[in-house]
Amino acid sequence: MKIKIFAVILLFSIAAISDAAQVTASLLYKVQLKDNAAPGDVVVESDASTGVYDAFGGTYTVYRNGRAVKSVQKSFLKGGNCLIKNGNYFLYCNSTENSLDMLTAGLDKFSTFGLPAGIKGKYDPTDALVSGGYVYTVDNDNHRVLKTHLGTKAVEQTVGGFGNGKLEFWYPFALATDKRGVLYVSEALGTRVQKITKDFKFYENIGKWGIGAGEFYRPTGVAVLGGTTLFVGDGFTGVIQYFDEDGKFAGVLKDKNGRKLKFDSITHMRINGRYLAVVDAFAKSVTVYELRGGK
Repeated sequence: MKIKIFAVILLFSIAAISDAAQVTASLLYKVQLKDNAAPGDVVVESDASTGVYDAFGGTYTVYRNGRAVKSVQKSFLKGGNCLIKNGNYFLYCNSTENSLDMLTAGLDKFSTFGLPAGIKGKYDPTDALVSGGYVYTVDNDNHRVLKTHLGTKAVEQTVGGFGNGKLEFWYPFALATDKRGVLYVSEALGTRVQKITKDFKFYENIGKWGIGAGEFYRPTGVAVLGGTTLFVGDGFTGVIQYFDEDGKFAGVLKDKNGRKLKFDSITHMRINGRYLAVVDAFAKSVTVYELRGGK
């Protein structure tokens, strides 16, 4: 009898923990691009307005409540992989010129980060983030991550190489960081998210190949809520899963009515405060949500 009571208490405790960690998404608005567009990235601001980068047209358009209010077009922005806003400047994954470019607030080129002669391969940046005076970049085709000093532009560290072992990558795609400074690197074909320190030491792996809870088929976009909860979008299954700060599966993102959010092909995802923006490449759309729950 005591064993049964203990089991009931344990199950109740687990359920309570799950409820506390549950996250739901309330739709704010959806930006639907034209048929010839190619949504490449999105910037989500603290007021839920967004900047949508169209890699086909080379445009960056600001939306408020789903309505376009400003647009900038630059020919060199055509064909890029990412466009990240960091304070008063942007970082642009320039796949056509094989560089990571720093842009002004008006999206003019200000500075360029390339590869030094000693590092082999054709630079193919697909995502980047700035932390502690360094820019961390995913180099997709070369299966590695780079750590570059913002001031000197020197590449101080690289990690990776093709493979599925620790500190190896199989087509890494996106990058995020949590409040502890841990980096999360999604591997589209490695079907996992690898956690590493900012000094490029192995931490742990999250997920494996599959379509079940905590598994990935084509993990692409990653983003962190509240510095602790990791969101991972799957470019094939079209769902977003989330994990606690220890890397444990916590749930599949649903709306307030309990329906799973479903997309055609998730690429980048960005979070600012409680706002989540999701780029859907096949649907040619960007959808913005307000997140509720979680830590």
